[in-house]
Amino acid sequence: MTKIDTEAGVGTGRHASWLELFFDLVVVAAILQLAHRLHGEPTLRDIGIFVALYLAVWFAWISFTLYANVAGEKTRRRAMILAMFGIAVMAAAVPEATGERAVVFAVAYVVVRLLGLHTWAATRRTMLAWPSVQFASGIVPWAVSIFTPPPVRYALWGAGLTVDLVLSILVGGWRTRASAPSPAYPLPAARLDLTHLAERLGLFLIIVLGEGVLQLVTAAGQARWTADVITVAVAGFVLLIGLWWPTFSYGITPTEHGRLPVWASMPLHFLGVVSITAVAAGLGALMDHADGHPGPGVRWLLGGGLAAYFLGAVAGTILLRQRVFWLLYWGVPGVAAPVLLAIYGTRWSNPALAWLLVAVVAWQALYVWFDERRIKRRGKRLQVG
Repeated sequence: MTKIDTEAGVGTGRHASWLELFFDLVVVAAILQLAHRLHGEPTLRDIGIFVALYLAVWFAWISFTLYANVAGEKTRRRAMILAMFGIAVMAAAVPEATGERAVVFAVAYVVVRLLGLHTWAATRRTMLAWPSVQFASGIVPWAVSIFTPPPVRYALWGAGLTVDLVLSILVGGWRTRASAPSPAYPLPAARLDLTHLAERLGLFLIIVLGEGVLQLVTAAGQARWTADVITVAVAGFVLLIGLWWPTFSYGITPTEHGRLPVWASMPLHFLGVVSITAVAAGLGALMDHADGHPGPGVRWLLGGGLAAYFLGAVAGTILLRQRVFWLLYWGVPGVAAPVLLAIYGTRWSNPALAWLLVAVVAWQALYVWFDERRIKRRGKRLQVG
């Protein structure tokens, strides 16, 4: 759950509505479909396509998440329901999103994003913190791709996603410093309910973690229960718990000191959910062949996914200007160790690789725990002094 700068918005104490929760579950159905694309022995190309499609689904989700946050009780139910249907179509097209259903996926994405633009216009506010939800520049390449054959079609998808992401990070970081209307932004700036937004981000992340447990349980239910299967299953469950505890105790960044602006919190949230989904898919693949050795695709799902998760934490730490010791003793091992396991993990059996990944997560959790205890002891000594 990303720590967000509460000075950039307001906090009313409003909780997610039932419609918003239903919306999230529809999006998670799309993510489950994306995870299924990684079954078997995925190639690096498969992993790259998975990340790109995931980002498209996430952009569709965040457009309406931010809209509902600003609109509050004035949220248009019809627009939300239509967007849910569009995302459901995207989910159904995911298995063949780079094949015979590519046009369907692109059309559904364009429709959902255009619907988001229309609903945002009704708010009469400018979303400076994440401006891509109100600009059509990233949607144009997707619209053109509908009439373009592959591989140019997929290059246009990547261009559209890149434009949206870069636009939101760069322009969002620059424009959030301005609160008054300007000729370029004549409408007043939207004020996010950041307590509500943090809840939505956290709920989405916890649902993704639960989906990871579901994949692990499903794989265990379909496998013959040998010693290797049980060993991998236990390691996988411990690994997911190891990702849950620091995430929801300290945020996606490994510290409770400081806050991040929205334009930085959003990409870190995506990095967190996509990496957890990749790790869960990798654990499911280990379960399918628990008595063997991991192939390169599975190693990169696990090692690369875990490294991406901790890379997001390192990025947050740098943005918050935390102590350099975090980078040396917490961040570097968290990123480097999983990458090394992805490269050289072929010498380890599947159960051994699973427990080596658990060891990486355990080190991160223990370091955070001991550091927090040290800070509290120092605070008590200062109070006594």
